[in-house]
Amino acid sequence: MKYSGKINWSFAAAIAVSICWIIGDIYVAGFDPDPSDYPLFSKTYADQVNVEFATLMLEGSTPRLMFGALIGALTGPLLLPATWLVYQFFKDTQKWYAVLVYWILLAGAVLSPLGHAGFFYVGEIYKAVYHTDSASHPYLLETGRGFMKMLNIAWGTAIGVLAAGWISFAVCILSNKTLLPGWMALLTPFALTLFIIPIKNLLPLPFSGWVGGAIFNIAYLTFFSSLLFLFRKKLLNKI
Repeated sequence: MKYSGKINWSFAAAIAVSICWIIGDIYVAGFDPDPSDYPLFSKTYADQVNVEFATLMLEGSTPRLMFGALIGALTGPLLLPATWLVYQFFKDTQKWYAVLVYWILLAGAVLSPLGHAGFFYVGEIYKAVYHTDSASHPYLLETGRGFMKMLNIAWGTAIGVLAAGWISFAVCILSNKTLLPGWMALLTPFALTLFIIPIKNLLPLPFSGWVGGAIFNIAYLTFFSSLLFLFRKKLLNKI
């Protein structure tokens, strides 16, 4: 396949995976509940659970949460060509910093599907606590703590690695080591996420929940759309 074909298919993959993950985020975590509406967690078990996560997905049906988890996890492979596409925007892809950023972002992409899917299990276990007799709660709460630990490790690691990768890429943009102008550093996913967070708090329900659940992937879609519409030709002209 010619280089131009690889670029075009990589753009298609990047846009598609961004959209799929936005949908997945909205379905699995696109809620904005008031924890006080669920005193079982905000009061009775407040010292035994992460109240925010325990109440986050109580309103989601099992099919909804499952669909949200799976559409993200199963489209995860599309993150690989999307990451390769970012790598192509370096002026010299053989430089150590280009290779390092590429592998950091690649590692984050590989780690992300497990962290995303983990929300399903956390949501389901706390729904079980909420809808069952209190006699079964000690075991379910213990299981919930295990699920939360798994989620924190898997999702926290993925987000940490991706943050390191995108911050490094933004630094490379500002250092004139890429084909992108300096202002594009503000549209890299990590930086853009910081701008979207305040917007979420200004929105009414259900939009606040949708944006809150999908902040990082909204940033992804904005970033890759900007690359597609503003800098695709510049990339093709590199060779």
